[in-house]
Amino acid sequence: MVNRNKPINRQIQPYQCLIATALLTGSFFQFIAPVLAEGTTAGISISNTATATYEDPNAPGSPINSTSNTVTVTVAEVAGITVTGSGITNQTTPGGSTNPGDTLVYTYTVTNVGNDLTKFQIPNLATTTGPATVSGLLPGSTTSGNLQYSTDGGTTWINIPAGGLTTGAIAVNGTVLVRVPVTVQAGAQTGDTITVRLGQTPGDAQNQPRIADGGDVYTVDNGNAAGAPVNGVREASATQQIKVGNTAKTRALATILKTRTAYDNAGTSGTLTDDLLTYGLSLRVESNDVTNTGITPAALTGTNITVDFQPSSPHILVSDAIPVNTVLKSVPIAPAGWKVVYTTTSTSTNAEAATWTTVQPALNLITRVGFINDTTVVSSVATGTTVNGFSIQVQATGATGNGPVTINNIAQVVGTTVGNPNTKVYDNSGDQNPGNFNSTNSTFPTTPDPGITSATTDTQNNNTAANSTTGSLNATILLVPSTISLLNGPNGVPDAVGPTNNNDDFTNKSALIPPNVAPGSTVNPAAVSFTNTVQNTGIAAANISLVPTPPANLGDLPAGTVVTVSYQGLSAAYSYNGTIFIFVPGSGAGTVGGNLISATNPVRIDAVPANGGKANYGVSVDLPAGTPLSTDTIAQGATVTTLERGFPTPITAFIDTDNNGLFDKLVDTANNTSIDRVYTGFLQLLKESRVLQGTGPALPAGSTDGTFSVTPKKPAPGNIIEYRITYKNISSPQVGTGNVILSADKIVITEDGTVGGSGGNNWALDNDNNSQIDTSNIVSSAKDSGTSTIQFFNGNPATNSGNDQTGTTANTDVTKYVNAVTGQVAPGIQRTFIFQRKVN
Repeated sequence: MVNRNKPINRQIQPYQCLIATALLTGSFFQFIAPVLAEGTTAGISISNTATATYEDPNAPGSPINSTSNTVTVTVAEVAGITVTGSGITNQTTPGGSTNPGDTLVYTYTVTNVGNDLTKFQIPNLATTTGPATVSGLLPGSTTSGNLQYSTDGGTTWINIPAGGLTTGAIAVNGTVLVRVPVTVQAGAQTGDTITVRLGQTPGDAQNQPRIADGGDVYTVDNGNAAGAPVNGVREASATQQIKVGNTAKTRALATILKTRTAYDNAGTSGTLTDDLLTYGLSLRVESNDVTNTGITPAALTGTNITVDFQPSSPHILVSDAIPVNTVLKSVPIAPAGWKVVYTTTSTSTNAEAATWTTVQPALNLITRVGFINDTTVVSSVATGTTVNGFSIQVQATGATGNGPVTINNIAQVVGTTVGNPNTKVYDNSGDQNPGNFNSTNSTFPTTPDPGITSATTDTQNNNTAANSTTGSLNATILLVPSTISLLNGPNGVPDAVGPTNNNDDFTNKSALIPPNVAPGSTVNPAAVSFTNTVQNTGIAAANISLVPTPPANLGDLPAGTVVTVSYQGLSAAYSYNGTIFIFVPGSGAGTVGGNLISATNPVRIDAVPANGGKANYGVSVDLPAGTPLSTDTIAQGATVTTLERGFPTPITAFIDTDNNGLFDKLVDTANNTSIDRVYTGFLQLLKESRVLQGTGPALPAGSTDGTFSVTPKKPAPGNIIEYRITYKNISSPQVGTGNVILSADKIVITEDGTVGGSGGNNWALDNDNNSQIDTSNIVSSAKDSGTSTIQFFNGNPATNSGNDQTGTTANTDVTKYVNAVTGQVAPGIQRTFIFQRKVN
């Protein structure tokens, strides 16, 4: 239940106090449209006339009356929204348990908690985690995976269009129901958790100011006489979940966090050499085992380092290398209980092996700034503690020319575990991964690295890069701004750079592909939503317009793709005809600052502040029916070519110099393009086989059956069939800086030999009815080329968890292999899973 009393009280009290003060002082305040309460109807006029009595001290007992003038307030419109879970039902077996193949229906209630009529924007999009996909038919729908909504309490359900919809006006406390169909995957195991989220707010926060993301559920002004809501556009989200049915280790889990807290061009926009960058650091010691490896978290304490040329008592060392092309500008700031130290030792030396001094050397000689704990004040950092307040400032003296010049920075911490000084703790900044933990093999580093480079970048400047054993760089690109100029890039990274320049930076996302879509099939995926960021790098406020533009290779995007660009309550849709984008009539109703959105006037973000002002906008890409799988092969005449790519939608941001509502590249020279690329799946599976002799006859001379291939083989009894599954992440790798890539996480490969049916796996069945299964497991043959956990099952169906065994019946052999890959498989990485079966 949502408690609305507290928000109401918090908003009423200041105005009660203000009115009381006015009465006591006899002032004539005119209270202009304050926000009194979300529950009070917008437009209500409240008048107030004050009366008082008082006495003249020279005439006690003789009250005097006074009446004030009348003041009125009109309650402003306040937008408000909550999204709450309203239960999960099993459509396949109502009232039954959740099983693979079932369609579950997750229902949500969207409520108007504002004080006036409002509309809601609801996407045809929900986020799932666990072994399930948004798919399955809801009653009344002809499209698998289509979300539905109801405004009459569930009596009538209506399909939500691919690009989402804006509801009609919803009354105060009125609700809209939304239901999401989810199909449990065939490989789901008892105890697996299936989570579905509708909306996109951090921690499922309710009634928050909207931060534009794809998949948001948010308010849209109803456009009545009360005016626009004074609190802007609001959003909310909710998550529901259902389940399908270590020796303690002590270690300090320390995470060093780093952000660029300020940038100052020193008042000179025409040169880079005096630009100042300020960095803030924090040290966090976890109180929970975020690695999920059975660790008992402990406090962090010091390790031996050299200070003032003498071995010192153990210290925790927070170290920050001075970035290339910069020098230290001012005295670093340390929090209470910590001291600043410096070193001139080369950054090729590990930080803990450097010689540190408390006396500041010449600024141009300093290679690292460090912070050590004053052991008389801070002997250790307890679990659950975050130490804030470390700060350094550098000047970009080496950033010559007009740029771009990239300033990379990364910080480190080194210490030991309380009670175990031999357990060294190292961590590099840029992610949320404590101790440079290696999730692939569940280990921590035992030796440090210099910590001045990394293969990845913290693109958001908030330590949210993918977990890494080397941390991630905090990168700032310096440019001399033009009078009018802008940047356009992935969410939070408008200055991203792609493979060749900042016009081909990209965000990669994948559509949801349902189970059992065979290679060669085509799909009609649900729309995929993106959030991009524009930045005004010019020296004057600017109106920035947004349009989709054709890809460099026109055929890379299927004709019929619909792209919707949105900003706050505005949106415009465009259909791609294979050559150009054509505005979809009626999709662009609304204004921003008086700017009408029409066929010749794209979505425009008005008055973006100069010198670095930013704004987020949304993009929805809806690929048409008949789209091939990104992992597939395609026929081009007599040639078969591997597709292995996504479908790019370039979005161009531009300043409309001639105000004609069109993007004219030769005229609108202040423009920048970022690519939103949709993959229709990005983990490719290739299955091949070969025949080994085993105890059977040798392969015939000249036979190619002994070579891995996709062609049919002819083994004899006693021969061994070796199966190889090659799995590859075909998505584009990180190139340049700031791009959003697709890593494949939580990969689980299932080989079930009891499926049967036309084309199904039947290698663990008795197909010839001779009382024994046709092939038997070769013990110890199941292997992954990387790190993984392989589980073995027996029986028919293969639901019994078993051992790596061999036999001639379904119950005594292995009839299913489940290979759970450890960690992530990065773009371009290819691995194999093999197992062998003897022909009985």
